[in-house]
Amino acid sequence: MIKYIRKNCTGCHICEVICSMEHFGKIDTKSALISYRDDWPQIGTVEFCRQCPKRSCMGACPEDALYLTSENLVALDKEKCIYCLACSDACPFGSLPTDGKNPLYCDTCSGLYQCVKWCPAKALKKVGEKNV
Repeated sequence: MIKYIRKNCTGCHICEVICSMEHFGKIDTKSALISYRDDWPQIGTVEFCRQCPKRSCMGACPEDALYLTSENLVALDKEKCIYCLACSDACPFGSLPTDGKNPLYCDTCSGLYQCVKWCPAKALKKVGEKNV
């Protein structure tokens, strides 16, 4: 699971850049699975699926579009998703980023946690479920 430490965040957007590079091979921050939302003049917030143990999103989905992968991560079946965002509303951490149609779920970069690795301010941290 990833924890966001807001006081450390500088709003640099590197998390979005790294995520888009990892998943799409190019800088496309609008498609990144993590999203920095500005709140100028204060530091904004980072929206992303934390892959939390509660998985409230799964129970909230009226179409059963969310499922667990073999790595025990929540993933989205885009064919079933009706973009109602009930999953985002049920998220105990706030909202999920979307690609304009579907909510986006973190896949932990296959366990590499690239956003955590590359965050220069250490605003993102990989934590165990007991540390959250």
